[in-house]
Amino acid sequence: MSASALEVQQVKWGFDGLAVPGRFNLLSVLVANSSTEPFDGTVTFYKSRGLSDRAGALYAAPCYVSPLTARWVQFYVYIDNQYDQWRLEWGRGSDDRHDLEPPKWGPPAQVILADSEIVSAISTFRQFPDELFPPTAAATSGLDTLLLDHVPRWEPAKRQALLRWLRAGGKLHVLLGPDGRYPVFSDELSVLNSIDEQTRIGAGFAVRHAVTAAQIRKQDIGESEAPKKTKPEDSNAVYQTTNTLLAALARLSHARLNWGLIYLMAFVYLALVGPGNLVAGRRFADYRLRIGLLIATVAVFAWLFNLVGRRGQGEASVVHTLSYARAIDGNDYDVMQWINVFATRGGHYTITHTAPHNIYSSGQDYEAVNGFIESGKNGKFAVDIPMFSRRGFLHEAEMKGADIGVKIVNWDGTNTLRKLTLTAQPDFTKQILDGWLVQGDQVYAMKLTNGQIQFEDSGKQSLSASLTSSDPQQAAFIYGSPYDNDDADPDVEKEFRKLAKPLIAWSLGVMGPKDVETAHPATDGRVQLFLFAHSPESFSITGPHFGREIGFVLYRLDLFKPGS
Repeated sequence: MSASALEVQQVKWGFDGLAVPGRFNLLSVLVANSSTEPFDGTVTFYKSRGLSDRAGALYAAPCYVSPLTARWVQFYVYIDNQYDQWRLEWGRGSDDRHDLEPPKWGPPAQVILADSEIVSAISTFRQFPDELFPPTAAATSGLDTLLLDHVPRWEPAKRQALLRWLRAGGKLHVLLGPDGRYPVFSDELSVLNSIDEQTRIGAGFAVRHAVTAAQIRKQDIGESEAPKKTKPEDSNAVYQTTNTLLAALARLSHARLNWGLIYLMAFVYLALVGPGNLVAGRRFADYRLRIGLLIATVAVFAWLFNLVGRRGQGEASVVHTLSYARAIDGNDYDVMQWINVFATRGGHYTITHTAPHNIYSSGQDYEAVNGFIESGKNGKFAVDIPMFSRRGFLHEAEMKGADIGVKIVNWDGTNTLRKLTLTAQPDFTKQILDGWLVQGDQVYAMKLTNGQIQFEDSGKQSLSASLTSSDPQQAAFIYGSPYDNDDADPDVEKEFRKLAKPLIAWSLGVMGPKDVETAHPATDGRVQLFLFAHSPESFSITGPHFGREIGFVLYRLDLFKPGS
């Protein structure tokens, strides 16, 4: 059949028609097959800018559409620029494509989950079809609040994704159904059947409202909880944050070449192929001998230049990874990663991680990347990496991490914390490099004393003072940094630690210096604990093809005062 028989009927960005900058966003596309033959192929999606054909890598989704039917195809797209043009393709013909306008930006969504098989009541909240809910919590960073008045007909993966989103800090509001009764949940979601008005589930909560979807209003869920609006000028800040973190990791694998030797070899090479070749021409009458000598000289120096150039990384591939891990439950985390790989051997590499669902982005905003991304179950990033070059990319997934086992020993103070003492698993405590506690607009520095993690008001400062000094665009690793010299050997741990506070700012939605003053971290009695440590092996790329991986992770846990 002709692939052009496909037709794009609907396009839905995110959960409410908007994209959240600096996060992976859902893109749901309804494609219809108007042919009498089935379509069995791949739908690709990519961004372009200006006259460029493509920027970044291809997002690819296998797609089967029966004759005269339609189906939804979903992509997980990282958004960091509001000026990108986007295109869908499913063939090589001019009719086998569909151009999309750049998505409008917005804060994390507040939506009501709609039953796709029932006409929903009119509500002040935007509706999101329950059939489009993702099967992994890693794809829900664009969702702030969910309203629910029915039991979704979901497979286990989606039920678990909703519960994990909730445990990681989601806000769920349960409403009366059309019959005037609360929905009764089963299996994993049975925890939502509590008769209490509000139930805390992990770092999130579920609230019951004795109103229907048509009656609920914005103020009923707490207007103060509305996420911060996104401003047009945030575009550059989001791009700079992404670019700075990837550039930081790339410069850790910066080749340290022996330029003195290279310059000497270049001088000798020029002398031999220039004046040397002229002298040889006078001494050897046979032109074939002169040509052979010239070819031999070029071949030997090509080999020597190649050999010396390889010494920059000691002929060893290496991976540098910066991770942000938000606790879900126990040792389960929603992990966002910025990764740079340095390959000594050129070739096509398949990158994947040990996770049920993997979401990737090339992180490249201008140049085309020779690779494709299949996100979702058993997701992977297949990419061509030339010899002795680097490739940066982004990854998000639900992953197993450290079993931190935080316990509260003493909590002094409520509205204003005076002192907090914690303990963690001894093995993990030894791995902690630094730590911070955020309560409201105050940041507390960590002290390790006799195996205990302590935060005191004597070591606190305002959020503005703490994060402004670590603005992502100023987080070292810019051109002209102290180790710009190829012979320099950067202190890897020291350079990674410089990125901890910019990562805290990113997690709090602070995209630039102006946002610090208007940032409003949680004020519902919780404190946010950030611990910076060496990354566990479970966060690493699978397979030995990249050699060793050096990684650090910023863990985030939400703590509540006992009895609150």
